[in-house]
Amino acid sequence: MKNIVLPTLLIFLLTGMFSCRSSQELIYLKDAANNEIIKGLPTEYSLKPGDILYVSIKSISPEVNLLFNPESSMEGNNSQGYMKYSTPSGAYLFGFEIDADGNIKLPMLGKIKVSGVSLSQVENVVQKKTDEFLKDAIVKVKLLNFKVTVTGEVRSPGTYYNYNNSITVIEALAMANGNTDFASINKIMVVRPLPEGNKTYILDLSNKAIYLSEAFYLQPNDYVIVQPDKYKNFQLNSQAYSLVFSSMSILLAVLGFVLR
Repeated sequence: MKNIVLPTLLIFLLTGMFSCRSSQELIYLKDAANNEIIKGLPTEYSLKPGDILYVSIKSISPEVNLLFNPESSMEGNNSQGYMKYSTPSGAYLFGFEIDADGNIKLPMLGKIKVSGVSLSQVENVVQKKTDEFLKDAIVKVKLLNFKVTVTGEVRSPGTYYNYNNSITVIEALAMANGNTDFASINKIMVVRPLPEGNKTYILDLSNKAIYLSEAFYLQPNDYVIVQPDKYKNFQLNSQAYSLVFSSMSILLAVLGFVLR
């Protein structure tokens, strides 16, 4: 009887050891010290063909504004008109897409080269061009197609739109309601579409060196893939393990009764 009981107890013990994980494995930046200043890389994104921009040119004259912003007639006298830009279809229909040559074509101003520069630089270029026609006009330029897709071991996988000038991988995970208990936070993959192909990065969120990765600040159309850890397999097969252990327990009980 001992020859059966001891191996069984050993199996239960080993299974328990390998199916448990420490909370330390889910701590972000655990090597960062109190009051430490962590420097990162520059965050400005360079625009490229296919990006869609919101461009607003406003002066004190409503009539002039209509010439430079034909779509503003749909905005009415309140801010609700700007909601038309907040959906993918609205951005596509009403935004200004950068063409294959790196230009956008604006009413009254014509073609302007914007590819390869940042949003703030584009705003300055459009402002200078506008100053040739208008006095005291205010120019605003925003990126409308800044979306990232977060999938894998997160609580709410999906595609999320960012309406700030930048977004970090940690912010993207927060948009997806954080990682699950079976996430491997030291194996976060970022897939970035580039003209020459898709470039992959593996980030370790438990290490402060993540701030030095060029993938820490995400770019439009990036994919963030949170990979599962080794404990995920046990979770997926836990039902099968329970069935095996239950069968072994019944077998031991029967053998114990027979060998009395």
